[in-house]
Amino acid sequence: MAELVDAHVSGACGVSRVGSSPTFGTKRDSYLALVLPPAYPFWRQKALDVFSQKYAQYGESWNELSLPSLIDLLYIKASRIRTLLRGEGAAATGESPIHDWIALANYAALTLAKLRQVSPRESLSAMYAEAQALLEKKNADYGDAWQHMRPLAFVEFILMKLARLRQMDSAPDENASAIADNLFDILNYALLYLSRYGDALATS
Repeated sequence: MAELVDAHVSGACGVSRVGSSPTFGTKRDSYLALVLPPAYPFWRQKALDVFSQKYAQYGESWNELSLPSLIDLLYIKASRIRTLLRGEGAAATGESPIHDWIALANYAALTLAKLRQVSPRESLSAMYAEAQALLEKKNADYGDAWQHMRPLAFVEFILMKLARLRQMDSAPDENASAIADNLFDILNYALLYLSRYGDALATS
């Protein structure tokens, strides 16, 4: 199951566009420059591409998992990232941490699909678009404060969200809105981390 959304992106992540300055032609472009990291659309599309590759191999096998099990998978992945960031262990597979961050984003999207009882193949792109719209609204209030977050903070915020989710996932109907909010936050934290540190990881 884990293979469904784990990334296979070797050689595809070190791209100059992440640090480049975007060209603005409209007021909408200028607005997005303030509220959306320039690299965010790249990593969003990378996550969608990885999911499509894995879906072609594994289909709907993820659907065998309950909502709590999917949340536990998120917790396992986030805990592994925290261990690596703390320097308490090395990746035995030798894979880049980029794999884990993309997997976090896709696990969050899969869990949203389970919550909403929709097929991810048909709805994943729309959920990523919804996540981006939510990020734009939040960044309109908070600006670029996220750029000053250190790597460990991203995963610890995700683990904090997961602790909350594990208190709610036994009653998904009652807590659907709050669960969705936390999952969208997790998805966006993963893509923000990649927007901030992805190029450095790809070239390390």
